[in-house]
Amino acid sequence: MRIPSTTFHGALRAVATGGKPARRTMLLLALSIALIPSGTAAEEFKGENALLSRLSQEELVAYFGLRYALNKHQMRQYLSLETAVERSGWIDRYWIDLDPTPATAGNERRDEHEARVRLARKLFAMKKPPGWDRRGETLIRYGMPATRRQIPADIGFYRMIPPGEMWYYQSLDMLVAFQNFNLKGEFIFAFETYGMTGRQISDRTKAIAEYLAFTPSAELANVTNRDLEAIAGLNPDNIDYIADPDIRAELGRDMIAALEAEKNQERRNNFDKYLKENPVVYSIELRNDNLPVFFDITNFSGGGETVRTEVNFEVPAGELKFTREGATLKAGFKMDLLVRDMESNIVANVSDSVLVTQSGGDVWQGPGHIPGQLAVALKPGYYRLGLEARDMHSNRAGAFRASTLLAGMDGSLSLSDILFASTIRETADLVKFQKGNLQVVPHPLHAYRMPYPLTFYFEIYGLDTDREGLAYYTVEYRIVPVAKRRKGPVLEEPPPAIASSFETSAFGSTQAQRFEIATDNLWEGSFNLVVTVRDRRTRQSAEKRANFSILGND
Repeated sequence: MRIPSTTFHGALRAVATGGKPARRTMLLLALSIALIPSGTAAEEFKGENALLSRLSQEELVAYFGLRYALNKHQMRQYLSLETAVERSGWIDRYWIDLDPTPATAGNERRDEHEARVRLARKLFAMKKPPGWDRRGETLIRYGMPATRRQIPADIGFYRMIPPGEMWYYQSLDMLVAFQNFNLKGEFIFAFETYGMTGRQISDRTKAIAEYLAFTPSAELANVTNRDLEAIAGLNPDNIDYIADPDIRAELGRDMIAALEAEKNQERRNNFDKYLKENPVVYSIELRNDNLPVFFDITNFSGGGETVRTEVNFEVPAGELKFTREGATLKAGFKMDLLVRDMESNIVANVSDSVLVTQSGGDVWQGPGHIPGQLAVALKPGYYRLGLEARDMHSNRAGAFRASTLLAGMDGSLSLSDILFASTIRETADLVKFQKGNLQVVPHPLHAYRMPYPLTFYFEIYGLDTDREGLAYYTVEYRIVPVAKRRKGPVLEEPPPAIASSFETSAFGSTQAQRFEIATDNLWEGSFNLVVTVRDRRTRQSAEKRANFSILGND
């Protein structure tokens, strides 16, 4: 969207002077003050400048670019690392934790950030730290604006408004005003010079400059069409000035004429708001077409010292894009799972696809949620999981992160996780979601609509057996409302809504258990399912808990 341009003297003057007499502008200009380094927008911590002296030129660029997104604890943690290898590993882990597509090797957020830093060094280079002016800072924080206009100087008998620029971010509905305050090509925020003395600004500049011999990128401001195109695909706004490779900023003729003054003030205020609440915004964060996905993680014994970790997916059928091929209606989604260990090393990476078809009809008549499952064998330990489901036809995706601590399930009595299911049926065939002679279709949404039964599955390991190989054990389950009851000023644990137990025996130390529990005695709300197993030979017991919800009648 191209915003019409106009002369903006009056509107800029309001930003530049902050409603104060224009005479102050002349006084400040006469001070010939040094500017604040744009890298100091984030609040520095005590001792930061001394630690900066240990960084190489390449590390300084990376740190100053990333600094806008870091808090003081993160800055101190990074700069306190002794070696460049440790610092590089810290940055790698930082970006891994923010990866918008954690199930793939690529990292779009990091790619976008680093492209912004490169462009800031080229477009708005400075010889002092951080290597770019306030325009470069804003570019690193929010990308290039949808519309960028030059504001000419306004010189009169009683006032002097230096030349500047006005940036408009359509995606954020935000205006940012800059001034070439010292008339040497270094732009600062239009509001920045007010409330500070020349001495304060000069001191803050020298504080970092004393420690660094910082030189800007060798590629200076010879901007080409290719430079802007390189970031266009990773930019929150659609840039409307790529066509002219030599453009720096067009003269403002009618940019603001079509924008109401009240809205403009709100847009300028939005910049302050974003600096405080969202100091850095990437394209991926502005997407509103994410695919809704429900998932859970269930762990079973994998035999020996391994754990079989199952990641169960459910995608609402109504969110998938169905296409027709002849008389067949079809849809599908691809699932990806990437597993990292404590050191962020990739230990597993698996994918699968789910396809559904229907013969005849224009509307999907199948289940409301389409299930899928990915499984990996892992050793006991702590892992980070990156998950993604992507619609094959619309390319909409839902991406998530999770962590899990896997405990061994060999030796003493133990239980698998509780696997909530939409259906469990016996089968003699080789089918998907198979467990022994059962097909257990996962239901990670954990929501059951009355009067359909609550259906779940789990496994028991480590039962003691007699000489004939028989195990004797007791299974008890309780369903307890999550919401506590108030009795006067005290919140009490509610009694179980359903409780039952039974004794049984079977051959083998490992036993599979399936349950279908009527929901007639339950009500809408959240519940906790508690399963306890007692080995009647050894007197040992094991317990598992999981939450589920009950929905109203159809």
